[in-house]
Amino acid sequence: MKMIKGEIRLRRRTAKRTKPRPGFGILEAMVAVTILAIMLLTLISVFLYGYGAVARARQAALATQIVQEKMEAVRSLPFDSIAGLGTSFSDNDLTGLPGGTGILAVEAGPGNDIKKVTIGVRWTYRGAACNKTLVTYMTRKGINRI
Repeated sequence: MKMIKGEIRLRRRTAKRTKPRPGFGILEAMVAVTILAIMLLTLISVFLYGYGAVARARQAALATQIVQEKMEAVRSLPFDSIAGLGTSFSDNDLTGLPGGTGILAVEAGPGNDIKKVTIGVRWTYRGAACNKTLVTYMTRKGINRI
């Protein structure tokens, strides 16, 4: 009989040890880790997209600055020298744009004293072609004078 009582005591002790305790099990921990991983991947992708958007905006701002500076330089030239400017231009700032090239076009306007001047910059961003163009009309008498 004593053996049976000992076995019963042993079973009671092991039964007490196997009772569920409050806390996290392996399944709950795996679910939590999976949710955190999904959140982290989403956050990383948002940062990468934001970084790309800022980089493209920086390039567009640089292109706008280059085009505006070149247009001001052309506006300061005498009217008769505008026709011989060529079809392209170079600028030290174009090195900040991948594959950056300057484009210049001078076309005859509706009269002999008017010329249409188009200045643009082309570059690539992640394989996509980008451009920024500025167009103005110049007269022999000056800007905005007919």
